[in-house]
This record gives sequence, C-alpha cells and structure tokens, in this order.
Amino acid sequence: MWSRVDLPGLDDNVKHDTLLIQTTFDLGDSTYLMVASHVEETREGIRLYRYRVKPDSSAAVLSWSKPGYDSSTMLPTFFRSPDTSQGWLLLANMGERESWGQEVFWLKDGAFIHMGYLDVAQREWKTYDDSTYQWRTNIAPRALVERTVDDFLIGFSGDSIQLYDDLQGNRERMLPAQRLRYRCAPGQATLLIDGKPVLPAVAG
Repeated sequence: MWSRVDLPGLDDNVKHDTLLIQTTFDLGDSTYLMVASHVEETREGIRLYRYRVKPDSSAAVLSWSKPGYDSSTMLPTFFRSPDTSQGWLLLANMGERESWGQEVFWLKDGAFIHMGYLDVAQREWKTYDDSTYQWRTNIAPRALVERTVDDFLIGFSGDSIQLYDDLQGNRERMLPAQRLRYRCAPGQATLLIDGKPVLPAVAG
C-alpha cells in the first residue's frame, strides 16, 4: 500500500517571467513541484512543473505534466511507497469552486506519466445564508493506493462517493465507497464497480 504524504505548500521560491505560480511543494530531492499557468492565457491552462532552483533564483524546469485545459486548479495530493525509487503517485484535483475529479500522474524517474482520470468527488452539504447546498469536494484525501505488477489500484475510504458518469448512461450517482475502484495504467484509468471493469455503453 502506498501512503499519503502531506507535503505543505510553500511560498514561491523562484522568479519566473512566463509562469503564474499557484503553489509550490518540496519533493525532498533538491527538486520542487509547482502548480502554474502561463502569464499569457492559453487554451492549455494549468500544469504541474518539476524544477530545480538555479543560483539566480530562476527555475530550471525539468519536466511537466499534461495541461489542465479549462480547470482553474490542479492541486496535487501525494502518495508514496516505502521504496522511494518508485517515485510519487499524484492525484491532482481539478475544477473551479467545486471538484471535477482527479487527474492521476505517476512522477517516476523525474517524468510525469499520465495515468488517467478519476471521475469522482466527495459530496458534502454546506450552509450559506440559511440555505443548504450540495458541494462536490476533493476526494483525494480518501484515496487508498495500491501498486500491482502492471498498474495502480485506487479505492476509497469512508461512506458514499459521487460518481459523475457510470459509463452506462447514468450521471451523478452516489455509490458506497467500497464498490468503487479504478485501475490506472499509463494513459488510461478503468472504472471498476464491484470489482468488474465498466466499459462505455454502446449507443443504439
């Protein structure tokens, strides 16, 4: 089992003319990870960047993730094996005010390997001005990460989970956490319900 590591967000430690930095994390190997977007707005939007701080306080960018496109955030939650040579598994929370789900990245040998997307969130209820609203929040702190020979299995603790699309024509289903898992391999996260892979339903 890979354990969650709560890396604190740091103040910006580099000057960068082309990037707007949201937050920074120390990876503990003389490199850092930042969540940042370009100063000049582009369709690709936000990314994760691994970098080293140069003597002049600029960033030597070593690698970067796939873009977040329309998302205004890409906040990572970090998981690690006791064997630190296996790198980090990152669940990056996507969305704006509410969570849209998680991009999954394996940061291995200094490179970001995209491992698919988790189309789930935690549903909470919040009260504002005497009115109660449904709120979809970051599921990553409830993730349970296991490494297999060929991929990662990601399950969830707690009670129920918001599944945005069950791939069978149903949207925004609430399911018990123990029924849901994802099998994540490079480029693809497969939804498992009750242990069985779910493939998109064929129309017609």
